[in-house]
Amino acid sequence: MPSNFWRSPAALLICFFLVVAVRFNRNDLLVKRSLGDAAFYIGNVQFLRGEHVAFYLQAPFNERLLVTIAASQLPFDPMTSINIINVIFLLAAIWLLYKLLEHFKLDNKLIWTGLYLFVISFPTFYYSTIGYVDSGVLLMIFAGTYAIYKENHLLFLLAVVLGTIAKEGIVLLIPVAVAYGFTKKDNRWYYSAIAGLLLYLVAWGLVKKYIPNGHGSTPVLFWQPITWRIVDNFTRSHAYLSSILSFGIPGALCCYYLLKFGNAVKSAWKDELPLWVGTIGGYLLWFYTLFSAHTDGRFFWVAYCFPIILSLLWWRRFGKPYYR
Repeated sequence: MPSNFWRSPAALLICFFLVVAVRFNRNDLLVKRSLGDAAFYIGNVQFLRGEHVAFYLQAPFNERLLVTIAASQLPFDPMTSINIINVIFLLAAIWLLYKLLEHFKLDNKLIWTGLYLFVISFPTFYYSTIGYVDSGVLLMIFAGTYAIYKENHLLFLLAVVLGTIAKEGIVLLIPVAVAYGFTKKDNRWYYSAIAGLLLYLVAWGLVKKYIPNGHGSTPVLFWQPITWRIVDNFTRSHAYLSSILSFGIPGALCCYYLLKFGNAVKSAWKDELPLWVGTIGGYLLWFYTLFSAHTDGRFFWVAYCFPIILSLLWWRRFGKPYYR
């Protein structure tokens, strides 16, 4: 096999489809789990198709519409349709990651390393095709980040709006845009960040008002700290294991360079501030879920573009990681 085979779209696609195929439609060959949240998303697709709803429509799951709207247009059963859309969205995210890595003028080797860090990762294997809808917000975070670095304000705002109906984590893009404006001394990004926040609140409010939430007229707010959730998260081995594995190589690389070259890394903090904000913001979202949501590794995954790019920039600056 030629040495450059692994630096080709064909090799990357083969790896991607092998990784996502293992658990496609919650294949229980390796891991046995109940439907979990996927049941609600199946119900969303059935509702949008006008079919009999086999599962409850319940907030906040019914408000995550981007993937389920797209899936409702496909002629397959709801679970299969959701996962086909997940695959399409993830392929689009990989392309955007490639364009971002290219933007930073990384050499060919590092670009392909970054793409494989995303494709051959625990969360891509474990979460991508099991009926969840994280691919929607992941794609929009990648798209919004690409828009920021390409200084495309309209694409940024579109990513925020579509991300709002994908999942709540899209709010991460707002501070990244502010950080980019600060780095470039460009006030337009402050205005775009404010506009993005307003669009986020309007879209979120409209969805809350008009989408049935399964609780009648009772408003349902998510991500509120609550005692039973804290106890559950701190006593579930899955919360620890999935989080460690999803922190993964990108997180470990960032830690390596910070520990080994801390002062030099910090000296260039301003140029890399948007990536710092995205990385830390993603990790803080995960931390907050310990007190307010079902904690697992997906909260690291949706922000993967930030630690991947950051660690590869440090790789270029300081050299390949090694142990003495």
